[in-house]
Amino acid sequence: MPQPSLTPQERRLAALCRVLAVLYFAAALACAMALGMSPESAPLAVTAVAMTSAVATACLVAAARPRERRHVVLAAVVAQLTAGTLAGAHLLAGHGGATLIALAAINLPLFVLTAAAWRSAAPGVHGVPAREAPPPEAEPPPKIQLKVSKS
Repeated sequence: MPQPSLTPQERRLAALCRVLAVLYFAAALACAMALGMSPESAPLAVTAVAMTSAVATACLVAAARPRERRHVVLAAVVAQLTAGTLAGAHLLAGHGGATLIALAAINLPLFVLTAAAWRSAAPGVHGVPAREAPPPEAEPPPKIQLKVSKS
């Protein structure tokens, strides 16, 4: 049975996930290039490459089938919230720097945008009942004819 077409919110979520996947893969590439700069930061860079690659892959998985896999977007939502919050906390503590300012300025708006797109594409989350496919057409039951045999 064919699935109903995607809603505008689901199409918007899929497009956003594709854009986020590109951004996260670019961030993974940037972190990979930073691996050779300082031996002390190598473990952090390796972890950053792994985590951003994982979140980018989650975004691609969600983009392929946003209705069934929209929950996978939560990995990106949590990553953005965590990075933005920690960067903001370090800035408030006085450990500022241009990198932390950029990180907070990028991740917090991305968090709001991604969370809003996920929420709008998630039926039932805010009181809207989930869409269901139309019921299959009922086939008439086959006619059964009994025969009496003479023995």
